[in-house]
Amino acid sequence: MVWNAVRPRSLTVAVLPVVVGTAALARSRSYSVPVALGCLAVAVLLQSGTNAVNDAEDAATGADAQPMAMPSLSLRRGWISARQARWIGLGALACAALLGLALAVAIGKPWLLGLGAAGVAIGWAYTAPPLRLAYRPLGELASGAPMGVGIAWGTAAAQAGARGVPVSVLWAGGMLAVVTAAILHANNARDRDSDARIGKRTVATYLSPRGVVWEFRALLATTLVLLAAGLATRGLPVTALVALPAVLQALRVARRARVGLDARGWTMLLVACVKLDMQVGALLAVGLLLHAAI
Repeated sequence: MVWNAVRPRSLTVAVLPVVVGTAALARSRSYSVPVALGCLAVAVLLQSGTNAVNDAEDAATGADAQPMAMPSLSLRRGWISARQARWIGLGALACAALLGLALAVAIGKPWLLGLGAAGVAIGWAYTAPPLRLAYRPLGELASGAPMGVGIAWGTAAAQAGARGVPVSVLWAGGMLAVVTAAILHANNARDRDSDARIGKRTVATYLSPRGVVWEFRALLATTLVLLAAGLATRGLPVTALVALPAVLQALRVARRARVGLDARGWTMLLVACVKLDMQVGALLAVGLLLHAAI
């Protein structure tokens, strides 16, 4: 019941940045498996807590009332109430905070507590009052930046030695960030009309139907821009080219967005973006590991 309440299928979005941040340290051999596993646990708890709180708040505001909305299986089947979902979310965020505190103290990097505190705060404020970031034109930024760049950089910083965090973490994390933002945008595009009715003012509610499509396409096209720029500036190693098939797939997914797409169509694009996030993250990690091997 609790497992289904945190939407487990979405947790790969938290896992891949940890994998990428760790893989970037392979060349300098400054990675630490125990620390990486600790970062993984913190990231998954943060995402789990955010998901549960999100479902609780959306149930309270009616944002999940439309047929194609996707709250957790536990809420859909009535196994838990919105109040219980909120407590599950709070519990997960509290566990993330405690584990993050223990990890920062154990590795002697107390300054990482600020990053962890920001992650917990954003996880709560994403849909909970008073900020409700996802109910404003800040959702894509509040989702993509922490999940892509924040987790990847934090993971690498927790493990890095004197050489510091490789710049490749920022380029790779940026690619994951825009795909994560595209996941949320597909969700908001699907819910555009119902969100406007309840006063949930996402970016999609401000844009025209054509603008909604072009934002989705622009987000996914940015993966190619970041890959090319990272390679051109040597921020990414040439072996990162192994991620090109996933980037080309991103462009194919982008082309599937069109004016007049119904709720089911946008849901399919959302699912495609979750799979795309896995592909981009996994191939970037492979590229970084190949760089360490040669």
